[in-house]
Amino acid sequence: MKPLCLSLLIPAVLFAGATVYNAPAGVEQDKLFQVKVAGQPSFVYSLPVGGMTYFSYTSFARRADIEITVARPVETVAIRPTSYGIRPVINGNVITFRLDRTAQISVEINGDIKHPLLLFANPPESAPPKPGPSGIHYFGAGQVHNVGRITVTSGQLVYIAGGAIVRGSIFMDQARGVHILGRGVLDGSLYKKGESRMIEVNRSSDVDIEGIIVTNSKHWTVPITASDKVTLHNVKLVSDNDWDDGVDVVGSTNVTVDQCFIRTKDDCVAVKAGVQYFTKFNAQRDVSNVVIKRSVLWNGAWGNGLEIGFETRAASIRGVRFLDNDLIHVEGPEGTFSIHNGDRAVISDVIYDNCRVEDSKGLLVDFKILKSRYSKDAERGQIRNIVFRRIRVDQAEMPSILQGFDATHQVGGVVFEDVKTGGRKWTSLADAGIKATHTENVSFK
Repeated sequence: MKPLCLSLLIPAVLFAGATVYNAPAGVEQDKLFQVKVAGQPSFVYSLPVGGMTYFSYTSFARRADIEITVARPVETVAIRPTSYGIRPVINGNVITFRLDRTAQISVEINGDIKHPLLLFANPPESAPPKPGPSGIHYFGAGQVHNVGRITVTSGQLVYIAGGAIVRGSIFMDQARGVHILGRGVLDGSLYKKGESRMIEVNRSSDVDIEGIIVTNSKHWTVPITASDKVTLHNVKLVSDNDWDDGVDVVGSTNVTVDQCFIRTKDDCVAVKAGVQYFTKFNAQRDVSNVVIKRSVLWNGAWGNGLEIGFETRAASIRGVRFLDNDLIHVEGPEGTFSIHNGDRAVISDVIYDNCRVEDSKGLLVDFKILKSRYSKDAERGQIRNIVFRRIRVDQAEMPSILQGFDATHQVGGVVFEDVKTGGRKWTSLADAGIKATHTENVSFK
């Protein structure tokens, strides 16, 4: 976020229906968009991926009229996810619509996805903490806090108020009962490429992350390694840098990502085991009970949308659920739904249910058992018992691959139930455009 001579002295403005947050003085404002929420100006941040603004409803009776003024002619407007059913009205260069729900949307003008407006409508905060008590890392509104790494221990809380920017990262190891919450921004712009992860959860349990926005990640954004009972809710990850995976679940159990927005250059979500790039402890633990649900995903130039792999150094990765998600853009040549089993794990019991794909440039389904540049195990693994159910893809034709390694390391037991591309239901491998090798028991319903 670049400096600009801009003086905003009041950190937040409350009005009927919503709370808008003013940015700290000196923060660059986006030049393309001006936004009003229920008649009040809402600051638009200038980010490498476009403009960004956010507000919170003041009560659970959610309703707010949105007005966007664009500094260029407006011919068309796409508001994604389209499943929200938002119908904008265009009057010259002014766009209006009503929100009556919490929402994480991309407003795209004249088909331009290089500079959209990202708008985040949050639920009201419930009893936000106050500064002062021991064990609370409190970052107040209306300020830029240049803090670098924040190390948290068991029982501690990190609060980033709406209208605050924290330049730094959050780290924990062997911690229990940690809470990270607020409406403000955790910003990684002070780091060099590969220097730090943004919220690093190592060998920890009972960790809740809620409400905040994380921008400009220079490495994996939220890696969860050898941990248990970790929840992300209403977290927004916005980045466009090398290696900036959104959420990486590594050798962990009981992880839930719910109602989050992830816009990254690399993988949006990746489930792995045995990765030790940044850690010195053993992360070759089995993975189970991972749920990614009700989230909005945008994968940029690299990586995959929803990924399992490539590093799969454990006995099993099972019980992974991708439920009710919107993949609004998958820009790169890789996969939208991908399993890349590069090591010994048996990957099984994976469900993709009620997911919608609006725009994807690569493979739709990309399952491979392989020896890759990331592989370390001598033995290859398995991919078994995978279900696709109620999948809707806007595009009419997209290639897919089911590729086992050999006759004893196969992709097996894959069910495609009510999967449609361009409104046409899949009925066979040929009909779906799937190239299959070393594959068995693939069925269509």
